[in-house]
Amino acid sequence: MIKQLLLCLLLYPISFYSLGADKAEDQTNKQTISPKPALAEITRHVETQDLSSTVRSLVDKYKINPDNISIYIRDINADKPLLAHNIDVQRTPASTMKLLTTFSALKELGPSYTWKTEAWLRGTLKDGVLNGDLIIKGYGDPFLVHERYWKFIHDLRNKGLHTITGNVIIDNSYYDIPEIDPGAFDHEPHRTYNAPPSAVMFNFQATRFLFEADEQTKSVNITAFPKLHDVNLVNNVKFSRGKCRKAHYRPKFKQNDEGDLVVTGRYATGCGQNFILRHIVKPDQLAFDAFKQFWTELGGHLLGGLAKGQVNKSTDKRFHVYRSPSLGEQIRTINKWSNNVMVRQVMLTLGAEKYGAPATLKKGRDAIQAILKEAGVPKTNDILVENGSGLSRIAHFSAKQMASLLEIAYHDAYMPEFLASLSLSGRDGTLYKRFSHEDLAGRGHLKTGTIKNVTAISGYMLNRLGKRLIVVMQHNGKDVRRGKGVALQNDVLRWAFEQ
Repeated sequence: MIKQLLLCLLLYPISFYSLGADKAEDQTNKQTISPKPALAEITRHVETQDLSSTVRSLVDKYKINPDNISIYIRDINADKPLLAHNIDVQRTPASTMKLLTTFSALKELGPSYTWKTEAWLRGTLKDGVLNGDLIIKGYGDPFLVHERYWKFIHDLRNKGLHTITGNVIIDNSYYDIPEIDPGAFDHEPHRTYNAPPSAVMFNFQATRFLFEADEQTKSVNITAFPKLHDVNLVNNVKFSRGKCRKAHYRPKFKQNDEGDLVVTGRYATGCGQNFILRHIVKPDQLAFDAFKQFWTELGGHLLGGLAKGQVNKSTDKRFHVYRSPSLGEQIRTINKWSNNVMVRQVMLTLGAEKYGAPATLKKGRDAIQAILKEAGVPKTNDILVENGSGLSRIAHFSAKQMASLLEIAYHDAYMPEFLASLSLSGRDGTLYKRFSHEDLAGRGHLKTGTIKNVTAISGYMLNRLGKRLIVVMQHNGKDVRRGKGVALQNDVLRWAFEQ
């Protein structure tokens, strides 16, 4: 029960993100797919079609420039689309980019693919005492979260290890990527959606801060896990009574010139206890700090500190291997809750598996383009992936290319896994509030995307007449603001639902 509660607490903040198996085993999961006949119809019929009169009136209603939007809607069993507008225009897709990355991963790796995290010993182990160093080697597991990392460490204790006289070495050598500035995208370096990838990635690179309003002291208590290393937390959050509001879940974290982490905002008694995740500490330090705290709580002893290095397979001894949840399970978290750092890990894994380790950004991008081309997506050389998550101002593809991907995915052997990873309208993920009290609830499997001046939505809808529709909407421009872009999406989806 405690573990289940911790998992719920861990996953809840994901909704606010804007946020391996051996190679030989994976060969059996790879497939070659030829484009379906209906895919050719996309190119044949859509070039000159325009907005319907109803959709045109919606565009006018919200004062949206029609040049700023691309829309493609088609019954998956029909030759002609219901609507096709500007579908060849390359646009910034925001998080709908994740559909390209996760589909490519399913095709190349298979839904049963798992990631491994290894513990290696450097030194001699006798009577539970390691006279030497423990090495943690990562292979990019996207979901090495709090309770799973605890299990990895608990298994070391179960195998009899209780004292480490040397250091804990974090081996991130499976990735060969440049250092990433987490604040480069939008000057929000502490937001979890900006966290950089790493081969050993603990808890989405996020420190968990437990907030609780104390009625007796009229103050707000903040507890960090793992404990902050060489960072002084200055708690300036104001106590308030009454109902819990959305603003109470949005405290501001900022490091001052002295290196202190200053937290400001308000927190109410009605909020109870809540975890808020923020990216504060560098990946290797975070993984070490969590290890040390877990290890001590489990009764282990560590005499050394953090070190960086690599496993020497000729002299070091592999002591334990942990396997992650499968790719099929992980893409549900990625797509439903739009988890950026997880999908960046997936793209890097793709590159390493297809072209060999170490993983690089170029290998990951090339892998996605090659897999999509093999599957039948047109003009893949025109697609710009960047980091695979959509958290980008330069990434782009067209509505036609997305529609092609959705067509191919629907006829693919792994369609059930892909479809189930998408948010269910009015039920879960980033769509849990949209259409929740309408007939459209539960009828759409869709992926949303939102960054400044960009909103997009792509996926499938089962309309009122039982037609399965492919839906793609991309909107780039300043007229996205103040919710107008999402309002247009909702009205177009309502229109499509009745067709």
